[in-house]
Amino acid sequence: MTDAAKLARLPNDDYNRDVTAVAMDDRFYLIGQVDGSLSAVYISNGNNVFKSKISDSPITAVACEEKDDADNQIFYAGDEDGNLYTVNKKGSVVKTTSIPQRKGNIHIIANKDKYQIFVYTTKGSQSLSHTTTDFRKGNFTTSTANYSVDGDGTFHKKKGSGDYDCIQFNARTPSQVVACVAMEFGRKVGNYEEVLAYAIIDEEFENLVEDGTADKSFKVFSNGKEVRQIEFKSPVKQIMSCRHHEVGASDDVYILLWSGIIYRVNATKLADGNVDNKDLDMVVAVQLPEDSGDDSDDDDDRGEFRGFCAYNNKLCVYGNDGLFAATMK
Repeated sequence: MTDAAKLARLPNDDYNRDVTAVAMDDRFYLIGQVDGSLSAVYISNGNNVFKSKISDSPITAVACEEKDDADNQIFYAGDEDGNLYTVNKKGSVVKTTSIPQRKGNIHIIANKDKYQIFVYTTKGSQSLSHTTTDFRKGNFTTSTANYSVDGDGTFHKKKGSGDYDCIQFNARTPSQVVACVAMEFGRKVGNYEEVLAYAIIDEEFENLVEDGTADKSFKVFSNGKEVRQIEFKSPVKQIMSCRHHEVGASDDVYILLWSGIIYRVNATKLADGNVDNKDLDMVVAVQLPEDSGDDSDDDDDRGEFRGFCAYNNKLCVYGNDGLFAATMK
């Protein structure tokens, strides 16, 4: 673990606690907090761009607009009550809309195209366009929530068949989920296939994690078939793919375990069923400041992280102790 990048706090103390969502682009960390605040921070020096209280409810999802203009940066945030906000670089709310409570809580905001986004909830996903003017809503689909998993890790491509419901989303974006049980290589876009994540959003699953009885396997599908199953020392919390990022794209997948370990692995190898798990060259990506450098797989008590984002060779992660960031080696 001595070659892993070292996580460190940002230079200011605004994000040492109460962080509930993070996202990044090539210039900014975007940070949501429990008091309804949204902040943008310059990656280069850690200075705040803005810090604005945009809601009275916790922020549950954030995203940076990937195709905005250089002189008009745009950011997105969703809160616990289903409100969705478009915010400019001054921290001012440009436009707002809402996702009805009957359609589920907001867990993920993903870029689709310029000023177009997908919003993923516990019950499906909604496309929205013209996000800086009038938030035109597309059809709400439940197809992204038609999955489930049993307590022993058996995965079902049908909602209700398993003990815990799952949602499917493109893993190029950060997510606020309870656990990630599988990933699938989808349609080819550019040089690579998309990486789809299957994640549990049922908070009752956390009880299994805390009890130490949660399934720790992680499945990988390609061309509709399971190509591998990886057994970790701790359940997978979240994954991210860097394959289709606007800046600094790479063939890397990052895997956060509930124990706090974050691995980096080559996606092409993951998709190749002829490559054994032992030959994946999976490495620990980041080192906590208090880590001793001991890369023991038995060390599963590294602090509780709630989520992370990887982008352009940078990584930020948040948990009970606030926000940490690192530059990948």
